[in-house]
Amino acid sequence: MTKVTFKPYEELVIHEYQKFVLDDMVKLRSIGMQVGSIAPNFQWSDGLAMWKEAFPQNEEMTKENLEGRIHWLWLACAEMPEYKPSLTFKETSIVIPVMNVSDNPVFSGAAKWLKEQK
Repeated sequence: MTKVTFKPYEELVIHEYQKFVLDDMVKLRSIGMQVGSIAPNFQWSDGLAMWKEAFPQNEEMTKENLEGRIHWLWLACAEMPEYKPSLTFKETSIVIPVMNVSDNPVFSGAAKWLKEQK
């Protein structure tokens, strides 16, 4: 039988973050997208919609990951009290899927931290 080991990340390092009004974040995510297309998704946890940009995976990032650290280059968030599976930018009919990641400790930790920032 194969041994299975679960080793969760111990630390999330957020290098920059920006808070938005949800409509503004949807509009920003939709810029440059073809009319009627599906944009890359947002993540949702604990009343926040989030959009993260990670560093490109390279030898240094792989080493950090194996040591239990994740680095996010940039994180955007907006209040979204209730989860919805998608958001639409009405002007261009662009749909942004929203993933409920409430049970993910990295995203729920990020949401908690963001809420503590003034």
